[in-house]
Amino acid sequence: MTSSRRARRVEVARIVPAEASVAFSWVADLRTHPRWIVATRLAGPAGPGPEIGSRYTMASGPGARRDPGSAMGRLVVPDRMVVEQLERPSTMQARVGRTRLRKLGPVLLGDAGFDVVPLDERRCRVVWWEEAHLAGPLPRAVTDPLVGLFLRQFMRISLSRLSRRLERPGR
Repeated sequence: MTSSRRARRVEVARIVPAEASVAFSWVADLRTHPRWIVATRLAGPAGPGPEIGSRYTMASGPGARRDPGSAMGRLVVPDRMVVEQLERPSTMQARVGRTRLRKLGPVLLGDAGFDVVPLDERRCRVVWWEEAHLAGPLPRAVTDPLVGLFLRQFMRISLSRLSRRLERPGR
């Protein structure tokens, strides 16, 4: 029996040294994620840039970067997602950029996304949030706290990497 309650929200934010539209292009386009998200690669074809309805499978875990040409291996979790929301930010209009992805399993279900808050022409605040839970078979009361701890650390490290990446000229 599956629970219909929402997963506990995990959220990590970081001020990054880039104009909001630049940061948004990095977080909204899953094809750039392997360049800054820890132990992650795009599994399958990249397709065009993000659009509502675009589907992606990311492979995450300790073995994700070892052999990108192989099928999912041990210690690699497939994360299938579909883009459900894309709202580009505007520094001039102080408009927050938002992207939301629906996680389709087979391991994680729920929603995830990024909010990009313009601060000025050279900085923005990137908020990465996840409302994801394990598909089963263990009860969510047991797994949600553990998933939350893991996600929070994973997100902190990855946003730190994004910030360092955006500091570099030519990125």
